[in-house]
Amino acid sequence: MTYAKKVVTDVFLSEFFRKYLLIFIGALTFSLPSGAQSSSDALADFLLRLKQLQSLESSFVQTTRDTSGRILQQMSGSLTVAKPGKMRWQTDAPFEQLVVSDGKLIWIYDMDLEQVTIRDMDQRVQETPALLLSGSTADVEKSFVVAKEMASNEIIFQLVPKDPSQLFESLEFHYQGKNLKRMMIYDAAGQVTEISFSAANVNTAVDPAAFIFDVPEGVDVIDGRHGI
Repeated sequence: MTYAKKVVTDVFLSEFFRKYLLIFIGALTFSLPSGAQSSSDALADFLLRLKQLQSLESSFVQTTRDTSGRILQQMSGSLTVAKPGKMRWQTDAPFEQLVVSDGKLIWIYDMDLEQVTIRDMDQRVQETPALLLSGSTADVEKSFVVAKEMASNEIIFQLVPKDPSQLFESLEFHYQGKNLKRMMIYDAAGQVTEISFSAANVNTAVDPAAFIFDVPEGVDVIDGRHGI
């Protein structure tokens, strides 16, 4: 990979993690009217699924497309989440990055750049969609309009932020039966990110060490914690 291409790739990855894992981890093709309310059945069903999910370990493939459907980026990796608020997201070569959260702090480790960024974990679900899988569901109704539809063999939950200033316009959670198969993230620029899950283990014992990150010796550290 050339240096110029790597810089563009690193910027792309940083933007993805900043937008969807820090502020995902995964949407509507039409617009809901302003002030729309969640379907009570859709909201209750979605919250029940989230409450029943205590942990998840899965492989994933993430694909981002532009407004014309052209693939901008595709990567694979593994995801582990556990309540409350714990997450480990690792992408495979050639786009290797590791994101670890212990529920209070989050570390983003870029292996190629030999750089670690440390930040406080934002506990607002409208800022951190990944917390929908690993954290509290108390703010879902307050933060999102939730709708539900059937499509082929999938149950699709559609979440639209009530705050129009959010960086993503909408989310979709696609289930087959009780199993989460993929997430769709629609951003304000018209790009669509699809995260497909496979080989998932649900509500099994997770090694607590997965959510511990020790900063490797010799890497640069960018400490963005509040008060630091």
